[in-house]
Amino acid sequence: MAPDLRLLEVLARHGVRFVVIGGHAVNFHGSIRATEDTDILWIRSPGMETNLLSALEELDARFIGTEIDSITGIEQLHPVSAPFVRSRRLMMLCTTAGFLDLFDYVPGIPDEPVTTVWETAVELDGVRFASLEWLRRMKRAAGRPKDLLDLENLADPG
Repeated sequence: MAPDLRLLEVLARHGVRFVVIGGHAVNFHGSIRATEDTDILWIRSPGMETNLLSALEELDARFIGTEIDSITGIEQLHPVSAPFVRSRRLMMLCTTAGFLDLFDYVPGIPDEPVTTVWETAVELDGVRFASLEWLRRMKRAAGRPKDLLDLENLADPG
């Protein structure tokens, strides 16, 4: 399953520096598996926060709040805002182009600068995907059953 191209196009058009990680990066490296969201590492800076907010506004991005709607019994969705973007290291969002998880740190290896993943990423049609080495490091660090299965299924470098 390919990431929603509109989602990636909007992020790129707004100048967001990002790397695709997670299930879509697993697919990129040749091990096919379904995934419900697009996981992105982005390089945080004040200017990049502004770019990201613009992209998220275009995508009508919303986050799930803690309040429960008294009629539906469902958590309420809230539009993203500048204070929200500035205050969250991980943003799990609903957008018009699908679910999006944005990390400003390397999952499982938070002391590693995101730029190290960016610099070694593999680019295809203007979209950067985590290198196989970095993808494996993140999967090992996460250690969840689905990550361990991904590690088993990812091809060994040739």
